[in-house]
Amino acid sequence: MSNLSAALAAALQNDNTIGPLISGVISGRNFELQDSLLATSPYACIAVIDLPTIETPYLGSANGKVHGQIEVRAIGKTSETATKDLMEAIKTKLRPLVSLSWNGSIINFGITGWNQVPDISEDLSTWVEILTIDYIAV
Repeated sequence: MSNLSAALAAALQNDNTIGPLISGVISGRNFELQDSLLATSPYACIAVIDLPTIETPYLGSANGKVHGQIEVRAIGKTSETATKDLMEAIKTKLRPLVSLSWNGSIINFGITGWNQVPDISEDLSTWVEILTIDYIAV
């Protein structure tokens, strides 16, 4: 898990609106932990997953701009509506973000776009809303 996705996961879990709606946050695709979180009230969790990144160096500088994607999954066991409402709360939290704090430092986080796709588990027991976030971090 990158520092950026770890900071995002912590920000979502510690949010006053989102925190009470979830049993916890998963880094990556940990299905065993996901099952355990979905078995605990309020029967919903969030997964934060790093997707590929690209670094573009500035001309004449060793620093670069990092472009990439992070996937945020809202996973709920109670209803499709509750899972969609959880994702709406997540998007409300994300819209104004320009940076995240992590380990005493600030990480710039400029969201340049996102795509949301619904899904359902094969056994029809959980609903999933998948938000793929395009970002740039300087």
